[in-house]
Amino acid sequence: MGCVIMDGHALSERLRPQLKRHAEELARRHGCVPGLAAVLVGDQPASEQYVKNKRKAAAELGFLAEIHRVDRAEASTESLLRLMAQLNADPRIHGILLQLPLPPALDVYRLFDTIDPAKDIDGVGQASVTALYRGRSEGFLPCTPRGVAALLSYYRVPVEGARAVVIGRSDIAGKPLAFLLGGRMCNATVTWCHRHTRELKELCLGADIIAACAGADLGENFLITAEMVKPGACVIDVGFRRVAPGRFRGDVDFDRVKEVAGWLTPNPGGTGPMTVTALMQNLIDAARCRLGLGRASYPV
Repeated sequence: MGCVIMDGHALSERLRPQLKRHAEELARRHGCVPGLAAVLVGDQPASEQYVKNKRKAAAELGFLAEIHRVDRAEASTESLLRLMAQLNADPRIHGILLQLPLPPALDVYRLFDTIDPAKDIDGVGQASVTALYRGRSEGFLPCTPRGVAALLSYYRVPVEGARAVVIGRSDIAGKPLAFLLGGRMCNATVTWCHRHTRELKELCLGADIIAACAGADLGENFLITAEMVKPGACVIDVGFRRVAPGRFRGDVDFDRVKEVAGWLTPNPGGTGPMTVTALMQNLIDAARCRLGLGRASYPV
């Protein structure tokens, strides 16, 4: 059997009718329009594209979507804390997204923890992180791991009991994905790695699932090559980096790995669309929870 390409665009389109149905229910029965506020510091091209995609998805569903741009030179932890307080208090806003990466001088964890837990739709605040760590359901699942979980489910990748290698330590991808795969929702056995891990090739060759979330700055090279993949393994490419003006690349050598893997996400077109879809799902849940409703359900 050839490699199954895990098409995030296709799955997003399959989920769109359910998203619209939940959006219409909120508007028709409750007069509620979910509101998203995205905070973008500086002018990084990748971040600009991410926020553009999220705003577009929200607009297509009839949601309110605001982008709060903060000049990098004027950004400080205190000024962003004041902005977060304003968004927490704004009844039009149901979800707050602090776009990463942030300038190193900012206290990112203090900012994360300032977001109202009921509006923390990227799952980065203390309450959401604690819920994920403890396997509880009251927090929001970070968007990229939620999107990856949907891809694994839809494409019927065997996860329970599988050996998984997760590469990356970001707060919105690698860390939460390792906890998700190794937790009771998925029951995989996880080896958590990063770009400095020794003998990464050997670890990957023993894995049934590889999730590369490093975004490693390797120039034209790839973090994950075909020689590192066990035949039939599932390879998830979450990494995203700029290699030249207007040119971006993932962590995985797609053209060669597809000759070995059993499942593989393209990049772009794999986890990216599903991250945006998961954000919309979390935003809908945030609005529903404010109304005292349960979380929305989906086929995957």
